[in-house]
Amino acid sequence: MNKQFNIADDTITTQITVTNGFFDGGVGTLAGSSLATSSLSATQKSYYYNLQYNSKDHFSVTYGHILGSGSAEESTTVEGTTQAIYKQFFNFTEPSAENLRDGAGWSMIDGTNGANAVTQEGVYILTTERLQMKDRLNPGTWTINLSGSNTAGAAGVSLSLTDDSKTVEAESAPFGPRYHIVEGSAGTVTTAYTTKTYGFFYPDAGLMVFSANALSSSIPGDAEYITSGSDATILNNGLAQDLTVTEATDNASKIRIAIQRGSGITLRSEEQQYVYDYFCRAKASEFNLSQNPTFWSGSTYEIRHSDMVTNPQTFVSEVGLMDVNGDVLAVGRLSSPINKNFSSEAIVKVRLTY
Repeated sequence: MNKQFNIADDTITTQITVTNGFFDGGVGTLAGSSLATSSLSATQKSYYYNLQYNSKDHFSVTYGHILGSGSAEESTTVEGTTQAIYKQFFNFTEPSAENLRDGAGWSMIDGTNGANAVTQEGVYILTTERLQMKDRLNPGTWTINLSGSNTAGAAGVSLSLTDDSKTVEAESAPFGPRYHIVEGSAGTVTTAYTTKTYGFFYPDAGLMVFSANALSSSIPGDAEYITSGSDATILNNGLAQDLTVTEATDNASKIRIAIQRGSGITLRSEEQQYVYDYFCRAKASEFNLSQNPTFWSGSTYEIRHSDMVTNPQTFVSEVGLMDVNGDVLAVGRLSSPINKNFSSEAIVKVRLTY
């Protein structure tokens, strides 16, 4: 037996936002040391590194330079890998057609010219795995701690970064809002972007673009090892850019090491879900008979039990939702059957969430 819904009276649609820990298994906070570098070929490492947790990719980190500095090769006839990376991400995030035409580059107040915005020639870039971030990254709740050394090589220099979405209106990007990356924790700002901006945060793209100037001023690393860029310098690591054009140049490794040496990352995913509530109503005159063969007797199709002839009793144990063609879309089983007869009515709420 079935009954058609009155869409206006019997259905309610609600949109909700669900957040969860970004890392595998719903973990929200993870020590940097828990992130492992996945195996990549030498060619891939010249572009980026993948960081994994539980053997699953979670982040990719890379470095871009507007002029191609820090590449294995760069000349008037060969575009450096860092320049290709810089252009790719800038073209992806820049809303201004004029800036795209001119190849202007990201501009932010990085502290190198007072309160004036400066074009960022070098940037560190972090992207998140779509499977982990769901629809977007949850703004105003995340913290990334980076760790390294000062110019003398003394370790223990750390920097905590977050976004300013709780206090500053978002700027526009081609695919959603853009916030400033600033010093602070879990959306609480320590140093405002008008004083020093560490980068831009694009939650809908799961993307963070960091100012190399701002990061290197906070965690420069041992000056003697700036041009090495290899794991051998992990104890003296920093984020001062290596602008040499050689095979050994590896700025992407610097941000990787700074993350892995950091005290931890707190990050949450965000997902829009739609909740559909269907109120299945059985009025007093409805659903008092059953199509179950045990309910009937004989070829004349009479009610089997004589005491139910004038007062039939049914028990609702399942509710199914069907489309206009009568095809079953979903079935729900009640925790206990509901007794139904001509003296009672029943309402069963079916909830679908997706």
